Amino acid sequence: MARPFIRIPHYNPMRNLIIHVLAALLGVTVAWTPLQAESPKQSYDKGYRYHLKGRYSDAARFYTTAINGNPSFVQAYQMRAAAYHSLKEYELSLQDYSKVIELGEKFFKAVTHFNRGTVYYETGNYNAAIMDFSWAISYNRRMAIAYVHRGIAKGRIGDKNGQINDFVSAARYGDFEVRGWLEQHAPHVLTRK
Repeated sequence: MARPFIRIPHYNPMRNLIIHVLAALLGVTVAWTPLQAESPKQSYDKGYRYHLKGRYSDAARFYTTAINGNPSFVQAYQMRAAAYHSLKEYELSLQDYSKVIELGEKFFKAVTHFNRGTVYYETGNYNAAIMDFSWAISYNRRMAIAYVHRGIAKGRIGDKNGQINDFVSAARYGDFEVRGWLEQHAPHVLTRK
């Protein structure tokens, strides 16, 4: 006996396909939408992970998100400046280092002046670099690397005595590479006070 053709009312295969596609797209959208916004610290941490991987553009983007969430997040400015520095975005780097100094966190002052000084040095502004290295030293007198860089910058502007004095200070405060160079090439200067 032949079965009668059963017609399912309101069945439309195209309509069902569209409904399934829309449901799938909605599921994907919901899966990608964060249930709760990231905190500035979470954005900073993501940026830092990208930074460690050498993905400086991605790092800067997450540091920016952290700063937008907390405009006084000094560490985020410091790291974004470092990311911009690595990308050779010197103006942006200088702006962020200046913002860290402006925000006044004592913990960051020596390193921020040092870092900003390296940007000035790399862009050929040796006098500004010397000033920032001097500020770094004023906050941390034992910062040997600041003496080294200030000495190099002084050499660039022709201040050879200042350069040697800074190298002697760097050697005194623990830069063994500079000490070795001085012992080999100018041992008499190590007796300076």
